[in-house]
Amino acid sequence: MTFKDRARAISREPLVHFLLAGAAIFAIWSNVPPDPGERRIVVSEARVTRLVDRWLETYHRPPTPAEVDGMIRDDVKDQVYYREAQRLGLDRDDEVVIKRMRNKMESLAMSDAQAATPSDAELQALLDKDPAKYAPNPVYAFDQVYIGDDTPANRAAANALLAKLKAGTDPKGLGKPIPLPMHFDGDSSADIADQLGDDFAGALLTLPQGQWTGPVMSGVGLHLVRVDKRVLPRKPTLDEVRQRVENDWRSAKSKQAIDKAFNEMVKGYDVVIEKPR
Repeated sequence: MTFKDRARAISREPLVHFLLAGAAIFAIWSNVPPDPGERRIVVSEARVTRLVDRWLETYHRPPTPAEVDGMIRDDVKDQVYYREAQRLGLDRDDEVVIKRMRNKMESLAMSDAQAATPSDAELQALLDKDPAKYAPNPVYAFDQVYIGDDTPANRAAANALLAKLKAGTDPKGLGKPIPLPMHFDGDSSADIADQLGDDFAGALLTLPQGQWTGPVMSGVGLHLVRVDKRVLPRKPTLDEVRQRVENDWRSAKSKQAIDKAFNEMVKGYDVVIEKPR
């Protein structure tokens, strides 16, 4: 028996029917307002099946009849509390409720975009627009000498050391100790950024090759740097990065759908903004 079959079987258990009857009695006898439709709570077979499916996804086993009863009791409680809270106006001006409702409306607006399938031409156009975004990270080989924190004194010391390095002084023993290697060889810009920060990794892209330069700022301070090798990646093909490009295409389409839906909805509102003076 499949999980689905088991779910259907459980939803037909006598205990489930008993609880449904109890929920119906509760709906009939508990302070019925002028509109009885809003006070009727129906836990349908389809609803019970969804509850059971959710249980299966979480616990990877069918629930017992007693556990099904518990799920249904909780679902009835959720419905009662939700409707009573609405009746009392507790949902009004509640930022959490407002955000959840906005998220649900946005999900509805972008559902078609999420299900759409882009053409190769659309994906290729997106890739051609920013190929560097999808290319592998550049790879570097370089030496660094750590100077210390970014202070006027250390900048002056960096300039003095830079003159010595350009004159051919061996970099070993120069600068201050740091728990990083002096020589990096074959490290990607992402790995370098993890150790020295994004600004340092970005600077390596434009530093002159084969000569000492600096000071270059990192997440830990000032460095003098000599880039020995810089390997820039080639433009990737669509097949190599298809999934990433498709994810970005779908994200952009979803945002467009959300913006379009909002612009249509807001036309029906008279928006007045009163800023504090």
